[in-house]
Amino acid sequence: MEKQIKIETLLPFGTIILRTTIPTYILDNLNSHCDEILADPQKLKDCDYSSELAGNVKREFKIKKKFLQKEENFNNILRVMARRMIDGDVRGSFDSSTFPYLRNAPSNTTNIHRKYITGCKIMTVWCVSQWAGDFNPLHIHSGDLSGVLYLKVPEGLEQEYKNEDQHPAVGDIQFISGMPQAFNRDNMQVSPKVGEMFVFPAWLHHTAYPFRTKDQERRSISFNIIYDIDLEKFKNDKILAEKE
Repeated sequence: MEKQIKIETLLPFGTIILRTTIPTYILDNLNSHCDEILADPQKLKDCDYSSELAGNVKREFKIKKKFLQKEENFNNILRVMARRMIDGDVRGSFDSSTFPYLRNAPSNTTNIHRKYITGCKIMTVWCVSQWAGDFNPLHIHSGDLSGVLYLKVPEGLEQEYKNEDQHPAVGDIQFISGMPQAFNRDNMQVSPKVGEMFVFPAWLHHTAYPFRTKDQERRSISFNIIYDIDLEKFKNDKILAEKE
């Protein structure tokens, strides 16, 4: 019977998460900048971003635009990932041409067609310096897209995994979408790797688990992105459509 029929796996629903690996020289630049801020109490105080974030983390600080403007290659990668997220081949079909609930969409508009999306803006970038006992509870971000890039991962995590007697999760990130159902995956848990970056919808719930290894840092860069929308073209097309 299996030889007589053709079976295809279709994924018409579900959340898209993009993954890539960032070049070492970009990681080195980001780490050097973070090291500079972490080593200077005044700079750390000036850049402190913890009051704006959900994390139970002692050191969370904003990466200022002045530095980011110099990191053109990093910015370009973020823009490429943002474009990739709305590509037809990623979504499975160019027929999937509308995107609901984009933050920059006109008021009273449920869906926006990709033809009105002209680019993107990187809203905020910040560093999370996580140590033993620190964690990020389940939360979402602002903007249209969010992401995380891992700069440092504690060497002791591997041994901690071996010591876990149930479901290992130390230092992991977990993405959660929807409710548990048969034949449907509602979460994805990932162990961080240096240089690995994930981009996902800003509304997607996620959490970062604590770890126990002393004197080792789990360092990551997070960011929020918003899409640019040609509102004039959208309004003009809507007026023309209504007249017709």
